[in-house]
Amino acid sequence: MPANLPPEYYEAEKRLKQAASPQEKIAALEELISTVPKHKGTDKLRADLRRRLSQLREEAIRKKKSGKGDLYAVEKQGAAQIALAGFANSGKSSILKTLTNANPVIADYPMSTVTPLSGMMPFEDIQFQLVDLPPIGNESTDGWVSGILRNANVLMLVVDLSEDPDIQTELLIEQLLKWKILPLKKDESREEKEGIMYKPVILAANKSDLPGAEKEMGRMKQRYESLYHVVGISTTKKEGIEELRRAIFENSYIIRVYSKEPGKEPDMDTPFTLPTGSAVIDLAEMIHKDFLKNLKYACIWGSAKFDGQRVQKDYVLHDRDVVEFHIK
Repeated sequence: MPANLPPEYYEAEKRLKQAASPQEKIAALEELISTVPKHKGTDKLRADLRRRLSQLREEAIRKKKSGKGDLYAVEKQGAAQIALAGFANSGKSSILKTLTNANPVIADYPMSTVTPLSGMMPFEDIQFQLVDLPPIGNESTDGWVSGILRNANVLMLVVDLSEDPDIQTELLIEQLLKWKILPLKKDESREEKEGIMYKPVILAANKSDLPGAEKEMGRMKQRYESLYHVVGISTTKKEGIEELRRAIFENSYIIRVYSKEPGKEPDMDTPFTLPTGSAVIDLAEMIHKDFLKNLKYACIWGSAKFDGQRVQKDYVLHDRDVVEFHIK
């Protein structure tokens, strides 16, 4: 019986041949398997592909146990890590491609994302790491997906405005609660209690260019805007993209601070990023342990009452402050 393989199979097969690392090969092979139709003509092919996948996963596990790598770990980079969560075909991969330098598989069939894929998003003078993940609700991936969500700094819940976005949002939040991840509401304390992880949330309502999306967007804002940051976007028409970038920065709860040496101009090209509420002493510790030990005082340009104001170690810094350290 002929296999009658679809065009997506041959595209995925090409990506598999180009894959180099075990992680890339596993991602490509999982994608390839998802494109194979299930009938008697493909039984042998699917069995062969599953056997190859099993071998690759065993190889990855051996490397993990030997300390040579973790297949599903995503090391944090940039100012903060933002994990994208949503159901199949909500447009997570399109958002990643639009905002970053990553080149994910974008397809109109489910499970085109099978392993975590990250990219760096520039925002003014800093960068954020965005991580695309497989769709929520897949038993084979939910275990490690929940781990990445718990580790991320911010969660971006991506919903499709053409497919009952309010129901999607309810289901996503319900799943997060099952994993003991509590979406942080506006102006809510970030304190963690009894193993529950509190995470800032952005609701990215995608496909705002489709018919009926405006009405659904109105409902989303009416229901959720008082709780979370809601942004309507279209990756096709590039609508709402800059607003989404700004939302990522604001929900990361970080500040940018610049340093300067006495008598010299500040370095405005490479800011330090610290959690909101950080003080002068926190920046000193980040720069060098000797600064922390020998710091006499600092001078501040920006949030101070006047430029160059002398402040103590416990002075709370604000975004875009310039700090000049005076050491003993």
